[in-house]
Amino acid sequence: MIFDFFAYFSSVSFPFSVSLSSVLFVIFIIIPLLKPKDFFRYAKKFKSIYIILFLFYLSYLISSLLSPDTLSSLKRGREFLFYLGVPAVSFIFKDFKKKRNLFKAFSFITIISVLYSVFRILNGTATDGRAHGFFLHPLTYAGFLTIPIIFSLGFFLISNKKEKLLYLALFLILLTGLVLTDSRGVFIAIFVSAFYLIFKINKRILIPYILTGFVIIVIIMTKNPLGIRSKGERRTSTHKRIELIKAFPDFFLKRPFFGYGRIHTKEWVKKQKEGEYKKENLELLYKMVHFHVSYLQILFFTGIFGFVLLYLFYGNLLFMLHRNSKKSFLSILTFTSLLAFLIHGFFEINIFADEILLPLFFFTGLSLEDEDNSFLGL
Repeated sequence: MIFDFFAYFSSVSFPFSVSLSSVLFVIFIIIPLLKPKDFFRYAKKFKSIYIILFLFYLSYLISSLLSPDTLSSLKRGREFLFYLGVPAVSFIFKDFKKKRNLFKAFSFITIISVLYSVFRILNGTATDGRAHGFFLHPLTYAGFLTIPIIFSLGFFLISNKKEKLLYLALFLILLTGLVLTDSRGVFIAIFVSAFYLIFKINKRILIPYILTGFVIIVIIMTKNPLGIRSKGERRTSTHKRIELIKAFPDFFLKRPFFGYGRIHTKEWVKKQKEGEYKKENLELLYKMVHFHVSYLQILFFTGIFGFVLLYLFYGNLLFMLHRNSKKSFLSILTFTSLLAFLIHGFFEINIFADEILLPLFFFTGLSLEDEDNSFLGL
């Protein structure tokens, strides 16, 4: 487990760079094929996932073929293959009786990254003076931290008096790391999604939670209590996002059904003829790859067809986890984490962040215990 955790922060080159965590997840996907009969029998329970993903991959292939840069789009779409890891992990660990220990171990080991972040901030080597763990960007790290933070909150709520202090300390340490990222949108994601967690476990504390959480959100959004970034930098960040959102319709309406594929937009901009786009919007086009709204970015890359299929996949997972939550505490934790991830997508491009997707899908796979549930009758 320790190696698996550190693998998220390492990379190897072949000549192309790939994270060790990606290599591990590919292994997870391949392992079930070593027992093809058992796996295909088991995979029938996940037919809704496989049908949706097959249609999505087909849609993305069309998007790439219609893309101004087909090869680039195909190469950069490799992240979507990791979605196959959800049923694969569920198959591999279906008989593992200590899944809960993996949730706990992951949460506690994440403390190492928080301590490392504090060290980098104190010695002046952190990016923009913000915590980013072992990752390259604070926003990616913030999205990653939502998972162990939700796990620690869940274990705090169900633990006995002796253990509550331990999980409270874990929660506060991880929350400190999140504050040091100075990522505002992720706090909204955790605040809203954790409502489900508390509702399922202890409804009596919902009102105190809402009041306390609302106060914290207001402070984080307006006051910048730790002063990590100046108000000017925060304002500029918000302004750039709004600027891209305003420019988005001009691009989307040109290719609404299958989008542009995952293109290297900066190189493509140079090839565009004048007059096809508004001049001011054309200057923004290359920035779309850093569009801080996952939902609009997916629409930009895959069009309406890919967008609907991708979020149908996520909706299917949420449905299955919610059904499992009636008998599984781990499903409650994973549902909350997945919901936080989707809400965070309104503020960040987390949909393409392997560092977030791989642990999210790993623990989702561990939690899919009642696979007979299907979505929309598929």
